[in-house]
Amino acid sequence: LNKNKGEEILLRLRTDDMLGFRKYLSIKEVLWHELAHNRFSEHDDDFKAFNSQLKREGNRMDWTQSAGHALGSEDVFAGESKAIAGT
Repeated sequence: LNKNKGEEILLRLRTDDMLGFRKYLSIKEVLWHELAHNRFSEHDDDFKAFNSQLKREGNRMDWTQSAGHALGSEDVFAGESKAIAGT
């Protein structure tokens, strides 16, 4: 739900039966849709193009799709631990 052109956007995280949570992708798509309404009220071609742009940009910045590493893994600190230990 988008109140007052983005002043407040409410996202439903729980499933309708309240027994679980909605899929992350579904929540993101609703957010992009509501953000697009901040610029275009109607579901016209301008809205659809902007919504697609928001999806592309959002997908490029999605932390769940990165190939990062965990802090404390040997790959990250192997050299430092030897230097600290004086070996």
